[in-house]
Amino acid sequence: MPKKPSAVTNNNNLKQHIRWAWSISQGYRSKLLLYFILELIAIVLSLLFVYLSKKAVDMAISPEDLPLKWTLIGIVTSVAVGIGIRAYTSWLNERIKMMMTFQLQRNMLDAQMLSVWKLIKNWHTGDIQIRIQTDCEEVATMIAKSALSFLLTVIQLLASLAFLWYMDPMLALLILAISPLFLFSKIYFQKMRKLSREVKSEESNFSNILQENLRFRLLIRAMGIFPKRRQKLTASQQELFVLKMRQLNFSTYTQSAMKICINAGYLLTFIWGIYRLHSGQISFGTMTAFLQLVARIQTPILALITYIPGFVRFRVSADRLLELKEGEIEPQIEQQRLLGTTVLKIQDLSFRYEDKWVLNNLNLNLMAGQPTAIVGPSGKGKTTLIRLLLSLIKAEKGQILLTDREGSRPLTAAHRINFAYIPQGNSLFSGTIRENLMLHVKEGEHIALEKALWIACAEFVLELPDGVDTVVGESGMGLSEGQAQRIAIARALMHNGDIWLFDEVTSALDRNTADTLIKRLLDFGQDKLCLFVTHDLNLADTCVQRIYLD
Repeated sequence: MPKKPSAVTNNNNLKQHIRWAWSISQGYRSKLLLYFILELIAIVLSLLFVYLSKKAVDMAISPEDLPLKWTLIGIVTSVAVGIGIRAYTSWLNERIKMMMTFQLQRNMLDAQMLSVWKLIKNWHTGDIQIRIQTDCEEVATMIAKSALSFLLTVIQLLASLAFLWYMDPMLALLILAISPLFLFSKIYFQKMRKLSREVKSEESNFSNILQENLRFRLLIRAMGIFPKRRQKLTASQQELFVLKMRQLNFSTYTQSAMKICINAGYLLTFIWGIYRLHSGQISFGTMTAFLQLVARIQTPILALITYIPGFVRFRVSADRLLELKEGEIEPQIEQQRLLGTTVLKIQDLSFRYEDKWVLNNLNLNLMAGQPTAIVGPSGKGKTTLIRLLLSLIKAEKGQILLTDREGSRPLTAAHRINFAYIPQGNSLFSGTIRENLMLHVKEGEHIALEKALWIACAEFVLELPDGVDTVVGESGMGLSEGQAQRIAIARALMHNGDIWLFDEVTSALDRNTADTLIKRLLDFGQDKLCLFVTHDLNLADTCVQRIYLD
């Protein structure tokens, strides 16, 4: 059964999250360093603007005739250069974030595509999809943007405080004392993390329901269960709304408290500055610089506050992605094309799901030119046998041997290229028929397209208005089930593998078409190892060997 999303997930510590984030940043570190250095220059220019503004005001009101020209030029230059740098760093950072997001999404998708069977069955595709789409973006945003922005904001805050301290230590102390640093407490983080987990979990659940409703929308209408499926989706939306409102309320309350403290600090320091100016203890230029510095101190403090929810979301997303990444991955090895496979031998093959044995000491020899039919009731291991032959799962006991002109060897995933496989049901992808037919063939290693269509009784494709360039929808939408099945057969034949694995190849065909198809397949596949998993007794009767699984 697919794994149900849960609010409880792995609790990796901060060190593990940082180590993983650092590994993800590989390949982007030089660009991130450039971004960081340019932002530091922008901070320096910002403080230079404050200093020159103070100097210009003091010059303007001075009884002495002091030259303002170079000071004003410095002000304009610092502003113009700062704007240019910020525009470039903003563009650069967004570009890095997008590239990192896409790479992380590819890596997570690859891990899922290559997961072993026992892991695949534990995850719902809707849950995986929401994690790859949203959680990857959360992690990439933190690495590429938020973490560096947080550090730069701290540097800007400290530099501004140091400048303010230089002008008036009491003002700097007042700002520090009133700043709402208490919100960085452990209790706040724990509450935010708990709320984020619950929201993420329900988002996955909603995605699961949405994906199923869209995938089976015709079936749902045909069964008359649309109201119940809609009710299930609405219930998930309502639960998600409640959780997001809790998160919004908590965030609103805490940020309001922070802003009250911020404004109280500003008013207090402003009154103190007015008092000092009135008593002649500071100049107008100093007061002007003070007002600008207060903004440059309070703005970073508010920015630091906004980073907290993002940091919490990052840690929750990191947990969810690391959880998704756990488990055994099929290693990517070079595919080995055999030279004319003549024998496939199954020896004492056994396999079980959990505690239920579905295959027990199975022995079978497949010979080239001697088609074999596997028949039997559902649940007796027919599809499991195909998964074992394709090395998608591993047997508990026994082995499978392949023999070609160079000798015999154990079957591995590297030999998968030698199989032409047709799964049960519709297996077409959205796109043109040509794209589907050419999916896993290499140049010069496939039979003619028209010939594959003829053998598969799919000549109707050539009579379509756009022929093989006709576009089909998701899961063959726009074609009948039988048409989609025949195109899938032609796709397998195009691959021209030595071993044919056909799972219920005639299930969607009428009797006449099925008989014609089988005759053409057996005529063309006289030198192939053919295994038909079927309930079609007419097909089974045409095979040299029939194996009954019970």
